[in-house]
Amino acid sequence: MHRIKTFLVALAIMLIALASVKGIVTAAQVQRIHKNGRFVFIDGGTKAGFVLDATVCIYTSSDKKITCGKVHKTSDSKAMVGITREKTIYIKGGMEARLVDEERR
Repeated sequence: MHRIKTFLVALAIMLIALASVKGIVTAAQVQRIHKNGRFVFIDGGTKAGFVLDATVCIYTSSDKKITCGKVHKTSDSKAMVGITREKTIYIKGGMEARLVDEERR
């Protein structure tokens, strides 16, 4: 009987953890910036959820949002995100690009 209670408590904890993890967004890394400064290439593609016209935000390592843009072109393993030129000077390779969860807006 004690093992069943332990199992049920562990199962309840896992379900609670799974429910709280549902809001986590998909993330990728910035690979490079296009020479005209209007596009950022990231290492996440359609397999990672970066589909056309999806909103992607770029964050620093200290979790500060720099800018957001839309996916213009994508493949299975990489995507091209359109951004404004003014924000390009703050973006560096290796920064995190997160897919905005539409339900959280």
